[in-house]
Formats: sequence, C-alpha cells, structure tokens
Amino acid sequence: MLASNIIPTAVSGSTPSILQFPTDATRAVRSLRNMTTQLLQEAALVIPNQQLLINVVSRRVRQLGLGHRPLVEATPRSSLTDIALREIIAGKLTFELAPEKPAAEDAA
Repeated sequence: MLASNIIPTAVSGSTPSILQFPTDATRAVRSLRNMTTQLLQEAALVIPNQQLLINVVSRRVRQLGLGHRPLVEATPRSSLTDIALREIIAGKLTFELAPEKPAAEDAA
C-alpha cells in the first residue's frame, strides 16, 4: 500500500512506459560550457603557454577544493575551474618560473 503512494501508476503498472525528462537542462549545460570556454580563451591571453596555464589552474583548483577562499567574487553555481580562470583574468593569480640549474650542477 505504501509503495503505491510513492511510485506513480505509470511506473508501477505491468506495462513498460517511457518517462519524459525536461530538455531545458541540456541548454544550461551548454551555456556553462560556453562560458568556461570563453574564460579559458581570456585566460590564455594572460598566460599564453597552454601547459603553464593548465598547471596554474589545476593547482589553484586544488587549493580551492581544500577550502582556500576565492580571490574574486564567485556565485554558488561557479565551478572551481571558473573561479581559478577568473582569478587569472583579473590579475589576482600569477606564476613565477623557477630558475633553471646549469647542466654542470646536475652531473656533480
């Protein structure tokens, strides 16, 4: 008796039925993906080296995941990647290359 109140009759019946889901959810995902792509293109203007940009973003995403506060304003729907890219675009997040050691020191 309890199961009949929880499960709709179309699902609980013996005949198979197809459930309809709203298609508006896919549009929101596409727009979020486009927004992230746009942020990535803008961040690439600040850090043109693609490998370096990925490393900077991934380190910052790890920090944000551990609980560090964002340096830019973030909405509840912002992903950690979007926050890191916005920080780079705003100039709040930079990088510093470590000086390279000469080959003679490595051999010693």
